[in-house]
Amino acid sequence: MKQLRILPKSSSIRNPDSLLRLFVVIALVSTFIITIAAGLVFVEVLHHHVIRNAEEDAIKVSSALLATDRARLTARQSDGSVRVAVASADLPELDRHFRKFLSPFDIVKIKIYAADSTIVYCTEPGLIGKVDSRNSRLDHALEGLFDSKLERKEEVKDLASEMKFHVDVVETYIPIWDNGQVIGSFEVYIDVTKYRNDMANTASLALGALAVILVVVFGISYFLVRRGTREIKEIQEVLKKQTMTDALTGTFNKSQIELLACKEFARCARRTEKGLAGADLGFIMIDIDRFKEVNDNHGHLAGDVLLQQFAARIARSLRSYDSIGRFGGEEFLVMLPGSDLEQTRVVARKIWSLLRDEPYLVDGREMNLTASLGAAAVKEGDADLLHVLKRADQRLYAAKSGGRDRVV
Repeated sequence: MKQLRILPKSSSIRNPDSLLRLFVVIALVSTFIITIAAGLVFVEVLHHHVIRNAEEDAIKVSSALLATDRARLTARQSDGSVRVAVASADLPELDRHFRKFLSPFDIVKIKIYAADSTIVYCTEPGLIGKVDSRNSRLDHALEGLFDSKLERKEEVKDLASEMKFHVDVVETYIPIWDNGQVIGSFEVYIDVTKYRNDMANTASLALGALAVILVVVFGISYFLVRRGTREIKEIQEVLKKQTMTDALTGTFNKSQIELLACKEFARCARRTEKGLAGADLGFIMIDIDRFKEVNDNHGHLAGDVLLQQFAARIARSLRSYDSIGRFGGEEFLVMLPGSDLEQTRVVARKIWSLLRDEPYLVDGREMNLTASLGAAAVKEGDADLLHVLKRADQRLYAAKSGGRDRVV
């Protein structure tokens, strides 16, 4: 006999149900990642938008203040140059003017710096005269650059000298120019806290809409994929059946019956090693006598019909957990789990009687057939399945050489 072939196990990733579950996982993870990523991007865009708007407002306010109060904010030097300076006598009136001018706006504080980083004016009087020499953002402004940053202040005093808590402010440094030279800088604090809730609501609505869109898209995709996987599964079942069964007789094909026999032999070997009961396993080789004459005298179509009826009779005589497979041509192999040699021979004689006692009907004609059967069972010393099947095959040969139509 030839070496037995073992069919490879199919990978679970090829299972349509596994693919569908994988699609659901990917869809859920993708929805989560896309929503989170979009949320981060959206918040960042809104963040920059708020800063840009606040910066533009700060520039407009500082430009208006400089235009209306340039005389009190600057002083001409003896060499003709202009510097940012506020006379002490002008501070009270300038402060009242600034507070009145700035009251309609969301400005909570304003500073004015000279070119040497000295604070010449501030809505917090205690800071006037101080030098902010280690302020890199101020340095940028004194180099002619705008510099804006959104920060959270735990508490801040507004222009009405009232305390505000947990305030979001945009601090903007705006350079002060004169004849192409930077002579100082404004620092404007604009309260943007009211935009925080607007940003949160806008982001929530946008992300909610995005999540709904993703759920709808993936939901539609899921139903399309599920329908596709069902079709694939049906096709796989058909293909699986074709790879497992003999197309003519509907019994297992040679590869599948060998696979089942190998698995059952391994199970019996394990039970034997553990000293457990239920380690018996029997096999019956069955061959139709003189089947070539049937094909020669009645044609191959008649032979096919006979093979189908022959296999059906064998299958009807077996238990639900027994197996039958077409081993080649007109030869069949029956596997009997839990049967020793004597029990296997009893079943073989039953099959032999069933196959020969009643005629077969082909094209309206009755035909009689006989069969030769060889029975064998697993015994101590059988290293592999091949030894058992070889004994069954040898006994089948003995039955045929002994005159056919018998069980050996």
